[in-house]
Amino acid sequence: MDELRQQEYLSNQDTVLHNIDSRIKLIVLVLIILFAVSSNNYITFIMLELYLISLILISRIPLKDALIRVLVILPFGLFIAIFQPFIQPGEIIYTLPLGINITIEGIVFAELLMARLIISITSIVLFSYITPMKDVAEAFRRLHFPNEFAMIFSLFVRFIFLFYDELTSIRQSQTSRCFDFRNKTPYTWKLKQVGYLFLMMFLRAYERGETIYNSMASRGYTSESKIYSSNNKLSLNSILYLIIPIILIITLYSLQYFMII
Repeated sequence: MDELRQQEYLSNQDTVLHNIDSRIKLIVLVLIILFAVSSNNYITFIMLELYLISLILISRIPLKDALIRVLVILPFGLFIAIFQPFIQPGEIIYTLPLGINITIEGIVFAELLMARLIISITSIVLFSYITPMKDVAEAFRRLHFPNEFAMIFSLFVRFIFLFYDELTSIRQSQTSRCFDFRNKTPYTWKLKQVGYLFLMMFLRAYERGETIYNSMASRGYTSESKIYSSNNKLSLNSILYLIIPIILIITLYSLQYFMII
């Protein structure tokens, strides 16, 4: 949660990229990911990664923090890629005991998978660092996502920190009563206290949800209600932020098509 607070702080800076329309940033994110996962060219991957790193530098986000966030998420994809040389059919280059084969096609697929994953994670990290969560919810609404989805995400954004404060309050109450995992108390007793913690969080979340719904209903909210969204015009920077990656994608695709790269 501390990292999430820090990320939310960085995403509210006043830079050229932070002031881009949230819809444009979401569209560019999807375009880059779709192009990355459909490409098989390593030069393309390098160019996309350099482009994303340049955007991170322009947005004045600490490059070290962004790279650490990428490296934290990357092992989940690495766990999937590491098995590909053993399960993909193809030309066998080495046979391990128990009849386990390593294939060239599996190694190539694993490399492509990791390259695509790095591009995707970097673009998502960039998006999260330059787009506050409330603006993401706004983008969903303005791009005409289902109203229920936009409503749920908006409530999630508004109350995730509130529930964290509730959790902190409960933990402080437990600590004041000498509850600590490092104490030499029976494991079953510790497990029971953790169960009480989750039970209290569930009850408080339920009560909070009932209160919020009653407040919304008293103000005329129904399942057919529409969420308000502003209709600000796109700035020149927003248009350029959309056009530049489209030109880059078209250029890289053309170079691949004519086998120049």
